[in-house]
Amino acid sequence: MRNFAGERVDDALAQVVDGMGDAVIVREVASGQVVAVNAAVEDVFGYAPEDFRELDAEAYTVDSDRTRGTRAAADRTARRGEAETFRWEAERNDGTTFWAESSVSSTTVGDREYLVSVVRDVTERAERERDLERFAEILTHDLTSPLNAAQAQVKILREEVAGGEEFLDRLDRVHGRMESIIGDVRTLVGDRRRDPDVTPVDLNRIVVGAWEAVGGCGDEVEPARADDAGGSLIVDGDLGTVEADDGRLCRLFENLFENAIRHAGEDTDGVTVTVSSIPGGIAVDDDGSGVPEADRERVFEYGYTTGESGTGFGLNIVAATAEAHGWDVAVGDSEAGGARFEITGMRESDEGN
Repeated sequence: MRNFAGERVDDALAQVVDGMGDAVIVREVASGQVVAVNAAVEDVFGYAPEDFRELDAEAYTVDSDRTRGTRAAADRTARRGEAETFRWEAERNDGTTFWAESSVSSTTVGDREYLVSVVRDVTERAERERDLERFAEILTHDLTSPLNAAQAQVKILREEVAGGEEFLDRLDRVHGRMESIIGDVRTLVGDRRRDPDVTPVDLNRIVVGAWEAVGGCGDEVEPARADDAGGSLIVDGDLGTVEADDGRLCRLFENLFENAIRHAGEDTDGVTVTVSSIPGGIAVDDDGSGVPEADRERVFEYGYTTGESGTGFGLNIVAATAEAHGWDVAVGDSEAGGARFEITGMRESDEGN
Protein backbone atom coordinates (compact mmCIF):
# COMPACT_ATOMS: atom_id res chain seq x y z
CA MET A 1 0.00 0.00 0.00
CA ARG A 2 1.47 3.33 -0.98
CA ASN A 3 1.73 6.25 1.42
CA PHE A 4 -0.82 8.63 -0.14
CA ALA A 5 -2.00 12.01 1.12
CA GLY A 6 0.86 12.23 3.57
CA GLU A 7 -0.70 9.56 5.80
CA ARG A 8 -0.04 5.92 6.29
CA VAL A 9 -2.74 3.39 6.94
CA ASP A 10 -1.74 0.76 9.50
CA ASP A 11 0.72 -1.78 8.01
CA ALA A 12 -1.48 -4.77 8.82
CA LEU A 13 -4.45 -3.17 7.02
CA ALA A 14 -2.22 -2.22 4.11
CA GLN A 15 -1.03 -5.79 3.67
CA VAL A 16 -4.57 -7.11 3.59
CA VAL A 17 -5.71 -4.51 1.05
CA ASP A 18 -2.68 -4.98 -1.19
CA GLY A 19 -3.29 -8.71 -1.31
CA MET A 20 -6.84 -8.37 -2.65
CA GLY A 21 -7.59 -8.86 -6.34
CA ASP A 22 -10.53 -6.42 -6.34
CA ALA A 23 -10.08 -2.66 -6.33
CA VAL A 24 -9.91 -1.28 -2.80
CA ILE A 25 -10.47 2.36 -1.84
CA VAL A 26 -9.77 3.55 1.73
CA ARG A 27 -11.35 6.82 2.84
CA GLU A 28 -10.86 8.64 6.12
CA VAL A 29 -14.26 9.43 7.62
CA ALA A 30 -13.28 12.72 9.26
CA SER A 31 -11.87 14.36 6.14
CA GLY A 32 -13.65 12.35 3.45
CA GLN A 33 -10.32 12.02 1.64
CA VAL A 34 -9.15 8.90 -0.16
CA VAL A 35 -5.99 8.06 1.78
CA ALA A 36 -5.06 4.87 -0.05
CA VAL A 37 -5.96 2.59 -2.95
CA ASN A 38 -4.44 -0.64 -4.18
CA ALA A 39 -2.98 -1.43 -7.59
CA ALA A 40 -6.17 -3.18 -8.75
CA VAL A 41 -7.95 0.18 -9.26
CA GLU A 42 -5.98 0.50 -12.49
CA ASP A 43 -7.38 -2.82 -13.77
CA VAL A 44 -10.94 -1.84 -12.85
CA PHE A 45 -11.05 1.90 -13.59
CA GLY A 46 -8.07 2.46 -15.90
CA TYR A 47 -6.41 5.07 -13.70
CA ALA A 48 -2.98 4.75 -12.13
CA PRO A 49 -3.36 4.51 -8.34
CA GLU A 50 -1.70 7.86 -7.68
CA ASP A 51 -4.04 9.55 -10.19
CA PHE A 52 -7.16 7.75 -8.95
CA ARG A 53 -6.60 8.98 -5.40
CA GLU A 54 -6.90 12.57 -6.57
CA LEU A 55 -10.26 12.02 -8.31
CA ASP A 56 -13.65 12.96 -6.99
CA ALA A 57 -16.10 10.03 -7.07
CA GLU A 58 -18.18 11.90 -9.67
CA ALA A 59 -15.30 11.57 -12.15
CA TYR A 60 -15.81 7.81 -12.46
CA THR A 61 -19.59 7.64 -11.84
CA VAL A 62 -22.12 7.79 -14.69
CA ASP A 63 -25.14 9.05 -12.74
CA SER A 64 -23.58 11.04 -9.91
CA ASP A 65 -26.82 12.37 -8.43
CA ARG A 66 -28.42 8.96 -8.15
CA THR A 67 -25.30 7.18 -6.90
CA ARG A 68 -24.42 9.85 -4.34
CA GLY A 69 -27.41 9.03 -2.16
CA THR A 70 -26.90 5.29 -2.44
CA ARG A 71 -23.22 5.61 -1.54
CA ALA A 72 -24.01 7.84 1.43
CA ALA A 73 -26.57 5.34 2.74
CA ALA A 74 -24.02 2.53 2.42
CA ASP A 75 -21.48 4.62 4.33
CA ARG A 76 -23.95 5.20 7.17
CA THR A 77 -24.72 1.50 7.42
CA ALA A 78 -21.01 0.63 7.41
CA ARG A 79 -20.33 3.08 10.21
CA ARG A 80 -22.94 1.28 12.32
CA GLY A 81 -20.75 -1.81 12.03
CA GLU A 82 -22.68 -3.58 9.27
CA ALA A 83 -21.10 -4.14 5.86
CA GLU A 84 -23.25 -2.81 3.01
CA THR A 85 -23.21 -3.62 -0.71
CA PHE A 86 -24.65 -1.55 -3.54
CA ARG A 87 -24.48 -1.55 -7.34
CA TRP A 88 -23.82 1.47 -9.54
CA GLU A 89 -22.81 2.37 -13.10
CA ALA A 90 -19.15 3.40 -13.33
CA GLU A 91 -17.03 5.00 -16.05
CA ARG A 92 -13.44 4.06 -16.89
CA ASN A 93 -10.66 6.43 -17.82
CA ASP A 94 -11.23 5.65 -21.52
CA GLY A 95 -14.92 6.60 -21.35
CA THR A 96 -16.35 3.06 -21.41
CA THR A 97 -18.90 2.16 -18.75
CA PHE A 98 -19.51 -0.91 -16.60
CA TRP A 99 -21.63 -2.06 -13.67
CA ALA A 100 -19.70 -1.93 -10.42
CA GLU A 101 -20.54 -3.47 -7.07
CA SER A 102 -19.13 -1.86 -3.93
CA SER A 103 -18.95 -3.57 -0.55
CA VAL A 104 -18.37 -0.98 2.17
CA SER A 105 -17.16 -1.67 5.69
CA SER A 106 -15.73 0.41 8.51
CA THR A 107 -12.47 -0.02 10.38
CA THR A 108 -10.59 1.99 13.01
CA VAL A 109 -6.82 2.39 13.09
CA GLY A 110 -5.59 4.15 16.18
CA ASP A 111 -8.04 6.98 16.78
CA ARG A 112 -9.08 7.32 13.13
CA GLU A 113 -12.07 5.75 11.42
CA TYR A 114 -11.84 4.60 7.82
CA LEU A 115 -14.33 3.33 5.26
CA VAL A 116 -13.00 0.53 3.09
CA SER A 117 -14.76 0.00 -0.26
CA VAL A 118 -14.10 -3.17 -2.23
CA VAL A 119 -15.16 -2.63 -5.85
CA ARG A 120 -15.56 -5.26 -8.56
CA ASP A 121 -16.80 -5.28 -12.14
CA VAL A 122 -20.11 -7.20 -12.20
CA THR A 123 -21.16 -6.28 -15.75
CA GLU A 124 -21.43 -9.91 -16.92
CA ARG A 125 -23.57 -10.84 -13.94
CA ALA A 126 -25.80 -7.79 -14.43
CA GLU A 127 -26.28 -8.68 -18.10
CA ARG A 128 -27.20 -12.27 -17.19
CA GLU A 129 -29.74 -10.97 -14.69
CA ARG A 130 -31.28 -8.68 -17.31
CA ASP A 131 -31.45 -11.56 -19.78
CA LEU A 132 -33.13 -13.67 -17.11
CA GLU A 133 -35.68 -10.93 -16.45
CA ARG A 134 -36.50 -10.60 -20.15
CA PHE A 135 -36.83 -14.36 -20.48
CA ALA A 136 -39.04 -14.51 -17.39
CA GLU A 137 -41.34 -11.81 -18.76
CA ILE A 138 -41.75 -13.67 -22.04
CA LEU A 139 -42.20 -17.00 -20.27
CA THR A 140 -44.87 -15.84 -17.85
CA HIS A 141 -46.77 -13.81 -20.45
CA ASP A 142 -46.77 -16.49 -23.15
CA LEU A 143 -47.67 -19.33 -20.78
CA THR A 144 -50.45 -17.67 -18.80
CA SER A 145 -53.05 -17.51 -21.58
CA PRO A 146 -52.72 -21.12 -22.80
CA LEU A 147 -52.62 -22.33 -19.19
CA ASN A 148 -55.87 -20.51 -18.40
CA ALA A 149 -57.43 -22.01 -21.55
CA ALA A 150 -56.29 -25.52 -20.58
CA GLN A 151 -57.69 -25.16 -17.06
CA ALA A 152 -61.01 -23.96 -18.50
CA GLN A 153 -61.16 -27.00 -20.79
CA VAL A 154 -60.63 -29.36 -17.86
CA LYS A 155 -63.46 -27.64 -15.99
CA ILE A 156 -65.78 -28.08 -18.98
CA LEU A 157 -64.85 -31.75 -19.30
CA ARG A 158 -65.67 -32.35 -15.64
CA GLU A 159 -69.09 -30.79 -16.10
CA GLU A 160 -69.98 -32.32 -19.46
CA VAL A 161 -68.32 -35.75 -19.61
CA ALA A 162 -68.88 -38.69 -17.27
CA GLY A 163 -65.81 -40.69 -16.24
CA GLY A 164 -62.12 -40.06 -16.63
CA GLU A 165 -61.81 -38.17 -13.35
CA GLU A 166 -58.44 -39.79 -12.66
CA PHE A 167 -56.99 -38.32 -15.85
CA LEU A 168 -58.57 -34.95 -15.23
CA ASP A 169 -57.07 -34.94 -11.73
CA ARG A 170 -53.66 -35.57 -13.28
CA LEU A 171 -54.17 -32.65 -15.65
CA ASP A 172 -55.14 -30.41 -12.73
CA ARG A 173 -51.94 -31.36 -10.92
CA VAL A 174 -49.87 -30.59 -14.03
CA HIS A 175 -51.63 -27.27 -14.48
CA GLY A 176 -51.12 -26.46 -10.81
CA ARG A 177 -47.41 -27.10 -11.11
CA MET A 178 -47.21 -24.85 -14.17
CA GLU A 179 -49.09 -22.13 -12.27
CA SER A 180 -46.64 -22.42 -9.37
CA ILE A 181 -43.65 -22.04 -11.68
CA ILE A 182 -45.17 -18.95 -13.32
CA GLY A 183 -45.91 -17.44 -9.91
CA ASP A 184 -42.40 -18.10 -8.61
CA VAL A 185 -40.78 -16.59 -11.71
CA ARG A 186 -42.93 -13.47 -11.37
CA THR A 187 -41.95 -13.17 -7.73
CA LEU A 188 -38.25 -13.41 -8.51
CA VAL A 189 -38.39 -10.86 -11.30
CA GLY A 190 -40.68 -8.44 -9.48
CA ASP A 191 -38.66 -8.45 -6.26
CA ARG A 192 -35.34 -8.06 -8.08
CA ARG A 193 -36.55 -4.85 -9.72
CA ARG A 194 -37.14 -2.94 -6.52
CA ASP A 195 -35.41 -2.34 -3.24
CA PRO A 196 -37.12 -3.63 -0.10
CA ASP A 197 -39.72 -1.26 1.34
CA VAL A 198 -38.42 -1.51 4.89
CA THR A 199 -40.71 -0.88 7.86
CA PRO A 200 -40.96 -2.31 11.41
CA VAL A 201 -42.42 -5.83 11.06
CA ASP A 202 -43.85 -8.04 13.80
CA LEU A 203 -42.25 -11.44 13.16
CA ASN A 204 -44.91 -13.40 15.04
CA ARG A 205 -47.62 -11.94 12.81
CA ILE A 206 -45.63 -12.61 9.64
CA VAL A 207 -44.79 -16.20 10.60
CA VAL A 208 -48.36 -17.18 11.54
CA GLY A 209 -49.75 -15.39 8.48
CA ALA A 210 -47.31 -17.19 6.19
CA TRP A 211 -48.31 -20.54 7.67
CA GLU A 212 -51.98 -19.74 7.15
CA ALA A 213 -51.25 -18.87 3.51
CA VAL A 214 -49.57 -22.23 3.04
CA GLY A 215 -52.47 -24.09 4.66
CA GLY A 216 -52.41 -23.76 8.45
CA CYS A 217 -55.43 -22.60 10.42
CA GLY A 218 -53.48 -20.24 12.67
CA ASP A 219 -54.91 -21.38 16.02
CA GLU A 220 -52.85 -19.64 18.69
CA VAL A 221 -52.00 -21.15 22.07
CA GLU A 222 -48.88 -20.78 24.20
CA PRO A 223 -46.54 -21.36 22.50
CA ALA A 224 -48.36 -20.30 19.32
CA ARG A 225 -49.33 -23.33 17.26
CA ALA A 226 -51.12 -23.88 13.93
CA ASP A 227 -52.14 -27.23 12.47
CA ASP A 228 -53.32 -28.45 9.08
CA ALA A 229 -53.15 -31.55 6.93
CA GLY A 230 -49.59 -30.67 5.94
CA GLY A 231 -48.23 -30.41 9.47
CA SER A 232 -47.94 -28.21 12.53
CA LEU A 233 -46.30 -24.87 13.25
CA ILE A 234 -44.82 -23.97 16.64
CA VAL A 235 -43.75 -20.38 17.27
CA ASP A 236 -41.36 -20.44 20.20
CA GLY A 237 -42.17 -17.30 22.17
CA ASP A 238 -41.93 -13.67 21.09
CA LEU A 239 -39.85 -13.38 17.92
CA GLY A 240 -39.63 -9.60 18.14
CA THR A 241 -39.84 -6.82 15.57
CA VAL A 242 -37.35 -6.30 12.74
CA GLU A 243 -36.77 -3.84 9.90
CA ALA A 244 -37.96 -5.60 6.74
CA ASP A 245 -40.21 -5.53 3.69
CA ASP A 246 -43.49 -6.96 5.00
CA GLY A 247 -44.60 -8.71 1.79
CA ARG A 248 -41.22 -10.11 0.83
CA LEU A 249 -40.56 -11.41 4.34
CA CYS A 250 -43.94 -13.17 4.27
CA ARG A 251 -43.01 -14.87 0.97
CA LEU A 252 -39.68 -15.92 2.49
CA PHE A 253 -41.45 -17.81 5.28
CA GLU A 254 -44.09 -19.18 2.91
CA ASN A 255 -41.37 -20.76 0.79
CA LEU A 256 -39.57 -22.18 3.82
CA PHE A 257 -42.82 -23.70 5.08
CA GLU A 258 -43.77 -25.10 1.67
CA ASN A 259 -40.32 -26.65 1.41
CA ALA A 260 -40.71 -28.29 4.83
CA ILE A 261 -44.19 -29.66 4.02
CA ARG A 262 -43.04 -30.96 0.64
CA HIS A 263 -40.16 -32.90 2.22
CA ALA A 264 -42.03 -34.20 5.26
CA GLY A 265 -41.57 -37.83 4.22
CA GLU A 266 -44.12 -40.43 3.21
CA ASP A 267 -44.27 -42.22 6.56
CA THR A 268 -45.35 -39.22 8.65
CA ASP A 269 -48.65 -37.54 9.48
CA GLY A 270 -47.15 -34.22 8.53
CA VAL A 271 -44.14 -32.10 9.33
CA THR A 272 -43.69 -30.06 12.50
CA VAL A 273 -42.03 -26.71 11.92
CA THR A 274 -40.61 -24.67 14.79
CA VAL A 275 -39.68 -21.01 14.45
CA SER A 276 -37.48 -19.51 17.17
CA SER A 277 -35.22 -16.55 17.84
CA ILE A 278 -31.45 -16.88 17.61
CA PRO A 279 -28.80 -14.16 18.08
CA GLY A 280 -29.25 -11.72 15.20
CA GLY A 281 -32.10 -13.53 13.54
CA ILE A 282 -34.49 -16.44 13.22
CA ALA A 283 -34.21 -20.23 12.96
CA VAL A 284 -36.75 -22.41 11.15
CA ASP A 285 -36.48 -26.10 12.13
CA ASP A 286 -38.46 -29.06 10.84
CA ASP A 287 -38.55 -32.80 11.49
CA GLY A 288 -38.68 -33.82 7.82
CA SER A 289 -36.09 -35.53 5.66
CA GLY A 290 -33.52 -32.70 5.89
CA VAL A 291 -31.03 -31.50 3.29
CA PRO A 292 -28.08 -33.80 2.47
CA GLU A 293 -24.79 -32.17 3.40
CA ALA A 294 -23.50 -32.56 -0.16
CA ASP A 295 -26.44 -30.50 -1.49
CA ARG A 296 -26.28 -27.57 0.93
CA GLU A 297 -24.16 -25.42 -1.38
CA ARG A 298 -26.68 -25.92 -4.20
CA VAL A 299 -29.98 -25.79 -2.35
CA PHE A 300 -30.48 -22.03 -2.93
CA GLU A 301 -29.67 -22.15 -6.66
CA TYR A 302 -32.20 -21.62 -9.45
CA GLY A 303 -33.94 -24.85 -10.40
CA TYR A 304 -32.70 -26.97 -7.49
CA THR A 305 -35.38 -29.36 -6.23
CA THR A 306 -35.59 -32.93 -5.03
CA GLY A 307 -39.37 -33.16 -4.96
CA GLU A 308 -41.67 -33.96 -7.85
CA SER A 309 -43.96 -31.07 -6.90
CA GLY A 310 -41.19 -28.54 -6.41
CA THR A 311 -40.61 -25.69 -8.86
CA GLY A 312 -36.93 -25.24 -8.07
CA PHE A 313 -37.48 -21.55 -7.24
CA GLY A 314 -38.71 -21.60 -3.64
CA LEU A 315 -35.42 -21.61 -1.76
CA ASN A 316 -33.88 -19.31 -4.36
CA ILE A 317 -36.60 -16.79 -3.46
CA VAL A 318 -35.59 -17.23 0.19
CA ALA A 319 -31.94 -16.52 -0.64
CA ALA A 320 -32.79 -13.57 -2.90
CA THR A 321 -35.02 -12.01 -0.22
CA ALA A 322 -32.34 -12.41 2.43
CA GLU A 323 -29.70 -10.90 0.12
CA ALA A 324 -31.91 -7.92 -0.73
CA HIS A 325 -32.20 -7.14 3.00
CA GLY A 326 -28.50 -7.68 3.69
CA TRP A 327 -29.14 -10.86 5.68
CA ASP A 328 -27.39 -14.21 5.58
CA VAL A 329 -29.18 -17.54 5.21
CA ALA A 330 -27.69 -20.96 5.91
CA VAL A 331 -28.99 -24.52 6.08
CA GLY A 332 -28.00 -27.33 8.44
CA ASP A 333 -29.51 -30.12 10.54
CA SER A 334 -32.28 -29.64 13.07
CA GLU A 335 -32.25 -31.51 16.39
CA ALA A 336 -35.12 -33.65 15.06
CA GLY A 337 -33.06 -34.75 12.06
CA GLY A 338 -34.74 -32.48 9.53
CA ALA A 339 -33.60 -29.19 8.05
CA ARG A 340 -32.66 -26.06 9.96
CA PHE A 341 -32.60 -22.71 8.16
CA GLU A 342 -30.93 -19.82 9.96
CA ILE A 343 -31.52 -16.24 8.82
CA THR A 344 -29.09 -13.83 10.48
CA GLY A 345 -28.07 -10.21 10.18
CA MET A 346 -31.60 -8.96 10.88
CA ARG A 347 -31.83 -5.48 12.33
CA GLU A 348 -34.18 -5.12 15.28
CA SER A 349 -36.68 -2.31 15.05
CA ASP A 350 -36.64 0.38 17.71
CA GLU A 351 -40.43 0.08 17.81
CA GLY A 352 -40.04 -3.46 19.10
CA ASN A 353 -37.99 -2.35 22.12
